[in-house]
Amino acid sequence: MKRDFTGIPIVDFSLSHSDPPKYYEQLRFALEDVGFVVFVNVPGFEDAFQKKLFARAEYLFSKPQAWKDALGTQHLYALRGYFRADDISGPHKAYAEAFRFGPDLPVPVGEDVPFWLKLHQGPNQWPDEEELPRFRELMETLFNRYHALNIALNAHICHILDIPEAVMGSYFPDATEFNSAIWHYLPLTPEIRAAAQDGFAQGMHEHRDPSTFVTCLIQSRPGLEVQNHAGEWVDVPMIEGGVVCNIGMQLMKLTGGKLVATTHRVNTLKIEEDRYTIPYVLSTKLDKKVAPLPQFANGYSAKDHAAPNPKILKLMGIDDPLERSGYARLSLFPAVGQRLYPQEFQRAHNLGLL
Repeated sequence: MKRDFTGIPIVDFSLSHSDPPKYYEQLRFALEDVGFVVFVNVPGFEDAFQKKLFARAEYLFSKPQAWKDALGTQHLYALRGYFRADDISGPHKAYAEAFRFGPDLPVPVGEDVPFWLKLHQGPNQWPDEEELPRFRELMETLFNRYHALNIALNAHICHILDIPEAVMGSYFPDATEFNSAIWHYLPLTPEIRAAAQDGFAQGMHEHRDPSTFVTCLIQSRPGLEVQNHAGEWVDVPMIEGGVVCNIGMQLMKLTGGKLVATTHRVNTLKIEEDRYTIPYVLSTKLDKKVAPLPQFANGYSAKDHAAPNPKILKLMGIDDPLERSGYARLSLFPAVGQRLYPQEFQRAHNLGLL
């Protein structure tokens, strides 16, 4: 049985070199009992650098709506570029807009290209350099720094699990693949407050990350909440220069529940001013199935905690990892997904994923 939590651990990343026993004790609690950690003193993520990124993000989203729509996800099957979620009807409506990125790859061609490959592979829609100076340069610098952090963190996780680094490394492709986005969460208004239910206004719906090992993000303001094992919502602290990292369901599965993926959401009731975040996921091999490693397959490491969203359970029940990855991506973009992938969208709906 693992411990519950009432706060999110803050861990000094530099302790991994200066005081490894203390670092790994703190990291073990964060990843085994909480599923979330806020790192400080991560090389390359200094507050000044983060503030430059958030200033570029603010300028990006201040552009006219027509300018942003011209770079919209509806123009690419890989769903890269701009989208907004505050004009969607139904349960997917959220008080946010975003801009999605991934590795710049050619569009797959051919009549028999599967939908999941179209969703994962394609070019980015970069704004013109004259329109947004240094934007691409700063973002690509961030992606490189995120990659370095993920490689280091993977090694630290292997240390905690007492497994060779090659075991975890075997789940990642040789060529770096990733998913990232800039999110702009709209500030609270009287109308949003009036429409809130049970102390929540949806900036991002409650979920666990279904297709990932680890997600990392930087944030300009608070607003992220994590559900503890008793079902209570806990605020993720805003630490300038900090990096938030959390365990995804695939890594929880690999470790038989030893590392825990916890439910989280963004609550607009906590957002008094515009909030920007930039999450990053280092992608694993799409075609490699994830099953508990033999030493974690007995279930003794698993933790009883608040049940995940039923739709997440149905998604995780899809056996084919390639199809599951496609439906996971499709579920994030219901409006444009329905237009670009009508047959797959209908099947996702029939499966109860949407």
